[in-house]
Formats: sequence, structure tokens, C-alpha cells
Amino acid sequence: MKSLLRIVLFFCVLSRHTSTAFSARNTFQTFSFAPNGVCISPHYFCDSSSHQCFTMKNVPGKGDCMFLAVALATLCSVGLGANDVLLNSISNETRNVVADVLENPLYGTLVIQGKRLVSTNSLLKSAANDEGVSPLEYIKMLRNGSLYGGGPELTVLSNILRRPISIYELSDEQGNDKNIQPIQCMGTFGEGTFADPLANVPDSAILNNNEQKPGAYSWHLHILVVDTSLPDEMHACVLLPQS
Repeated sequence: MKSLLRIVLFFCVLSRHTSTAFSARNTFQTFSFAPNGVCISPHYFCDSSSHQCFTMKNVPGKGDCMFLAVALATLCSVGLGANDVLLNSISNETRNVVADVLENPLYGTLVIQGKRLVSTNSLLKSAANDEGVSPLEYIKMLRNGSLYGGGPELTVLSNILRRPISIYELSDEQGNDKNIQPIQCMGTFGEGTFADPLANVPDSAILNNNEQKPGAYSWHLHILVVDTSLPDEMHACVLLPQS
């Protein structure tokens, strides 16, 4: 069980650990964004392994960026958008939904990845221990917004949504095209379990209808985690797959 928890806690980078995946700490500060939050320089973010390319959309960074990023990615995946007011409302509700799952006295099992499972009780205790607080205090912090989201919350959200959620970081690889930022996938919550139910449908009308909207109808959610200008603090953004 401890090995499973280490897999989950590895992804707690959003609030507690400094990334070592790339050396250009202030790269994010050099990015340029359109008024709607879409990154326009660089314009594309491409996974070095899968060669999947994305556009990136920023979300407000006030401690809820991970919840906001998952909310926006989910809305975009069904062809919708959202303003900051709606996203903040969804983010607050999402915190409570995640807290409800973690503190359910009946407990239960969550999928981490493939056949790797973890009980909600073990996940909550480990997450609380990592923060240096009691499980009760952890739930309180999660509900009131004083706790940034990380691996435990992403595990729960992947199970609630029944979708894979991949986490990416900027890569230290630098290509010749300044319009393309290399990224690397650090892992995927729900991988091998929460597959797209339309993936094997021949000539799906939904999957063939996403050329005009990046990220539209993508069952798989993608989140980019970047270093900020503040020490030991990370920020989450949405990656929208290009068709």
C-alpha cells in the first residue's frame, strides 16, 4: 500500500514540491497570453514522447488553480467554455465534492492507475500526514480553500469524472521553433481504466467534430503544471488537444 501512496503523493507538486523537470524556472513568466487566457507565445505545447500538440489556456492563480484547470478542461471537453465567475463557483463546489468522498465514513476504493488502487481512508491519512495536520483538519482546509489541490485531489477527481487526467511539465528540451514549447507527461491518473467509451465507435460523429475547437470532445483531460515566480509554488493550466 505504501508504494501506491507514493505514486499518488508524487503528484502533489502543485502545492508542496519544487519541480526538477526543467531548469528554466521563469519560463512561464515569459509566455504571452490573449485576453481570453489562451497562450499565444508559444502557441503550441507538444509532448516530447507522444508528439501530441496542445494549445494552453491559463486560469486564475489564487490557490484554486488545479480545481479551476480541471473544471475548465472538463467544460472544454464537451464543447463549452466558462468565465472566471462560473469557474470559481464550480471550483468551490468541486472542493466540497472531493472532501465528501475522502471523509465518507464508509470509505471505499479509488483507482490510481491501471490495477493500482488505494482506499479513501489511506489516501486521506497520507495526504494529511504530508501536510502535517490531522485528517479532520485536512478536510477542513480542503473545504475552506486554504489547501492547494494536488495528487490526492486529482485521484478523487479522476474517479468522480471517470476520466484519465494527465499531468505535464515543461521540458528542458529546446527545439528550433520558438512557437513550440516541448512538454513531458509526468503521469496519468486513471490510465488504463477510464477509457473513452467512443474510442472504438467507427467514424464517431462526436470525435470527428473537434477540428474547430481545441480540446472539444476530448475524453482525456490534460493539465500543465508550471513553476511560478514564488519559491516552491506551482501553477496549473489547461492543455487543449489539437486534432
